Amino acid sequence: MTEIPNNPNEYPLLKNPLDLATLVRTQRLQAGTKGGKMTAHLLAEMAGVSRDTIFRIERGEDVSFSTAMAVLRVFGLGLSAAPAEWPTLNTAQEHFKTL
Repeated sequence: MTEIPNNPNEYPLLKNPLDLATLVRTQRLQAGTKGGKMTAHLLAEMAGVSRDTIFRIERGEDVSFSTAMAVLRVFGLGLSAAPAEWPTLNTAQEHFKTL
């Protein structure tokens, strides 16, 4: 299993399913034996979910909270709440004006 850092700031703030997707994919690819990747099948088996569910998570699709927690537990991870800055309507409009 991947060594989990002691500093919670070393993990991204999960604001949406794509953030969860990135975290799960990164952890899975680093969690195999001898530095190799863990298969989606093995992760699914360890979490008690289907392999298709792992692929859904890694594509950023919605899954239930309990499913996300089951998968994170495999890596020794949990969730904590933290303040997150969300864009205001004005900042979003400004952002899209510049694109």
